[in-house]
Parts: sequence; C-alpha cells; structure tokens
Amino acid sequence: MQQRWTISGTLPEKLLLVSLLYLAAVMPFQHSSISTVVPGIVLMVVAWLWEGNLKNKLVQFCTNANAVIFSSLYLFYCFGFFYSENTTYATTDLLLKIPLILFPLIIASSFQVKKNISVIIKVFLFSCLCSAVICLLQAAYHTYQTGVNYFFYSLLSVFMHVGHYAMYLVFAAFIALHFAFTESSRGAKVLYSLAFATLAVIVFMLAARAQLIAFFIVSYSGIIYFFFMRRQWLKGSMVLGLTVLICIGALQLSPRVKERIYSVKSQTTSFFSGNRKTVNSVSVRYIIWESAAEVIQKNPLAGVGTGDAKDELIKKAQEKNYAIIVKKNLNYHNQFM
Repeated sequence: MQQRWTISGTLPEKLLLVSLLYLAAVMPFQHSSISTVVPGIVLMVVAWLWEGNLKNKLVQFCTNANAVIFSSLYLFYCFGFFYSENTTYATTDLLLKIPLILFPLIIASSFQVKKNISVIIKVFLFSCLCSAVICLLQAAYHTYQTGVNYFFYSLLSVFMHVGHYAMYLVFAAFIALHFAFTESSRGAKVLYSLAFATLAVIVFMLAARAQLIAFFIVSYSGIIYFFFMRRQWLKGSMVLGLTVLICIGALQLSPRVKERIYSVKSQTTSFFSGNRKTVNSVSVRYIIWESAAEVIQKNPLAGVGTGDAKDELIKKAQEKNYAIIVKKNLNYHNQFM
C-alpha cells in the first residue's frame, strides 16, 4: 500500500514547502496584470531565512554544480550593472531576474524541498493540465458564440502570451513523459501518458513555432534515452516511428499549423535573399540578432552593460531605419546576446 504524502518538518520548513507548492500551482495561471507569484516568492524567502543555518545552506548550494551553473548567468547581469549608463533599467532588470539565482539557491540548500521536489513538479503538471482545460472550455464557448475558431494560436491562450504559455506546457509535457517512463505502477504510467498526449495536442494547437520545435526535441530525446539506454531497440524504434507518423499526420490535418511552420523556411529564404523591407516575426529576429552581433563586435569582452543592451539595439534600429523595432521597443530575444 502506497504511503500517504504529508507535509512534515518544522514550521519554517512547512511554510517553505507550501510556498513552492503555491508557486507551482499558480504559475500556469499567471496574468500580466495580476502578480499572483509575488506573495509566494516573499513567503518562500521569509521561510528560508527563518530556517536559519545560512552558512551550511550556502555550502550546500556551492557544492551543487547544477545550481551554481544555472544561477551563474545572474552574476553576469550583476557584473554588467557596474558599467551600465542606464542604471535605472539595469536595476529593474536585475530585480526581475532575481529568480534566476533565488530558486536554485533555495531549492539546492533545503533538504525539505529536495525531498519533496517530485511532489512540487507534479503539482505544476496538474496545474498546467487544469489551465489547458480552462483554455479549451473558453475556446469552445467563444467559438460557439462568435463562429470564429478560438482553438488556435493566441486566441486559445487565456492567461498569458501564447509563447510563454506554450513554454510552460512543453516543460509540463517533459514532466509527464518522465513519470510515464519511471513510475512503477501501470495505472500511473497510463495516466501520465494521457497527460503527455493531452499537453502535446494543446502545444500543437497553440502553434508557437519555437515551442513546437522544443517539444519535438524534448519528446524524441526522451524516447531515445529511455528505450535505447535500456537496449530496447525494436520497441524504441517502433515508438519513435509511431510518434513521427502522428506528427506528420497532425500537420496534414491542420493546415494553419502547417502553414506557420513552413512559413519559417519561406520567410528565412526571403530575408537572406535580400528582401528586408518585408518585416515579419521571423525576419525581425534575424534583424535583431544581426544588430546584436554588431554590438558584440564593438564590445567583445564585457559587452555594453546590463542596462544598456536594449538602448544599443534601439540605436542600431534607428541607424538602419527599422521602425518596427523602435515602435515596439523590442529586445534581443536572446539572453546570451
């Protein structure tokens, strides 16, 4: 008989775990106008500090290579602050990016959190599934009321930008795939497989191109790793082949999704053949990355500072007369650049 899960430990440990469970639950429902995650982050930090033993926690964090590597990007942002001309934007950017170091630090240094990490990510998975159901219900309602297809792209995403929401669902799909492979119970395997299939359908309907590519990479990598590392060559090949056929069939049955994916090739070809007057979601990224490369060439070692990167992009856009970048105040869309 499976042991019932309970929240144990001291009061600060319980509060820390509750705060992370809360964050996992509300993140897929996060709306730009309502910051539901802030109370959870505040409670998480307070509980972590209340636990005490900070010196030992710091040692645990420093000995966790994955946590240190993941959070090191934030240290580069901090370093860039000291030679930024636009310190106002740099300060705001550092505040927004605090979770890059906060979550690795707290998760890697808390035994209670590490012990229950499986529960936390399962809550996130369940929350993503619930949000997906709500999106489908509202799409059905609006489609019935207006006759417009709300089961596609941004109209389907209720809570946030379609690209951000698709990223959440791709991560949730990876979680479902992981548990579908690793759970010992056959019933659990079936449930997680159904969760993965459901999320796959929603990601496909959202049709966010970068996220679709990420989903395919995650799915195929997971299948290859699971079956071929266990030397189940025939079974792995059959599952891999079946998923490829399903993806091809799904594209054929959904012309709008197929058109969005194939448009990447045509828009890329058009851009590199010299047609830079037609600006679209693909070509604008090439324009931004090209401008970023020029900024990097002028500042190869330390860059331009955390607060000045966006200003430099706008300057480049003005020089090249790319009005859309200036009008929409776009950023580099790439953290490493």
